[in-house]
Amino acid sequence: MKPSTRVGVPAEQPTPAALKYLLVATVFYIPNQRMFPDFSLTGLNITNLLFLALLVLILRRRDVAPPSPPLKKQFIAYFLVLVWGFLIGQLYDGSKMFADLQVLKNAVLYMLLYFLAYYGACDRKTMRLLFYVMLFTVFFDTYLGLRQVMDYGMGYNETRRVAAPFSWNSTDANRSSAYYTLYLVPMAVTALYLPRRLLRWFAFACVGFVIFVNFFTYSRQSYGIIVVVLLLLAVRRSPVLVLVLAIALVNYHLWLPDSVVQRIDMTVKTKDVVPGEAEPLNKELDTSTESRFIIWGGAAQLFIRNPWGIGLDNFHRRIGEYAPDYAGYDAHDYFVLTTTENGFVAPIALLALLLGLFRLGRRVEKEGREPESRLYGLSIWLGTLAVAMINLYGSRFVDGNLMSNFWILAGMTARYLQIVQGTPEAAPKPARSRPRSPLAGARTPSA
Repeated sequence: MKPSTRVGVPAEQPTPAALKYLLVATVFYIPNQRMFPDFSLTGLNITNLLFLALLVLILRRRDVAPPSPPLKKQFIAYFLVLVWGFLIGQLYDGSKMFADLQVLKNAVLYMLLYFLAYYGACDRKTMRLLFYVMLFTVFFDTYLGLRQVMDYGMGYNETRRVAAPFSWNSTDANRSSAYYTLYLVPMAVTALYLPRRLLRWFAFACVGFVIFVNFFTYSRQSYGIIVVVLLLLAVRRSPVLVLVLAIALVNYHLWLPDSVVQRIDMTVKTKDVVPGEAEPLNKELDTSTESRFIIWGGAAQLFIRNPWGIGLDNFHRRIGEYAPDYAGYDAHDYFVLTTTENGFVAPIALLALLLGLFRLGRRVEKEGREPESRLYGLSIWLGTLAVAMINLYGSRFVDGNLMSNFWILAGMTARYLQIVQGTPEAAPKPARSRPRSPLAGARTPSA
């Protein structure tokens, strides 16, 4: 006897093989594209071709019409904020219109992966495959980082910091650390909540592997975010884990590599001793940390004079007006960057989008009864917190190579929510037909 189904609630649709494998290729390719030969025509490269191919395959599936995706309004609102920033920039200076247009296109394009994953990943099996491919991609990129550690050695050197998978240039080290920190989240969630014990132990080993390699990016921000993420997971999972983590943190000098301890201790530096001066006054922030406060002060003055924004991609062009020593620098904080460039509405739209992603993860975790519900839900809401923290000390929100898999994970999680809730899919549009003649079917006199 066939199981009954409710009227208006169709079963999940199988994902076509071509669409499935294109999504898999996208998950692995975008973070690792520097390792592949590329070609560049006018605005056309492999990433754009993948995007177009996914879009064409999705549009061809006219028989499937899922409900409108969650967070659609929040995404559109932030896209409008970016377009506003672009237009403001052209009013100030239109000489770099094509460069600004490229920045706008890249910012929007990678975020649209959320919608491609929502409409493309149509069944649980495909979602599970994409999730594991993301974990494999993190493992592979961590292996690339380990190769850099072995080549550089474990001594601290500002010009020999791990920058995999993006380059072998230490200027990408903070970007690399943000990548490892963000995608450590789904790996750690898998280690704690995957039902299969053997795979959980393997995931635990991978978590340790990612943390070890991330040490040698020497990004102190990432160290703090990893601690917050692991503590939040430990509090939810077991008091014993909380105790173990607390003991490890208190005694970090005993087990961390010496170069990492040295880097942590560099957050404050010792000034020349002044006779009669109190000891606490003998400390100051290191140059890297201090520079950020100077840049943020200049950004505040820019915002006060231009509350409607200075224009997309104009921060590095204008920060020298108020922080001459840092002309051409990035804001090192995406909330500061988007507010200065796109105006006072930008942080409101950004926070609305982040809050929506957080609530999406919480809903999936609570409403689903399958193991994947907890894996996807926790990965999204905790990953959203990681994204917010990463962007407090860096400008990574529209970094496509870094954020692409997060948008894909969010999109397929939104579709998973629709499946587990049994939301009726929209009926396909009926084909248009010609009006029937009143004489159609009438008998002729000869008949």
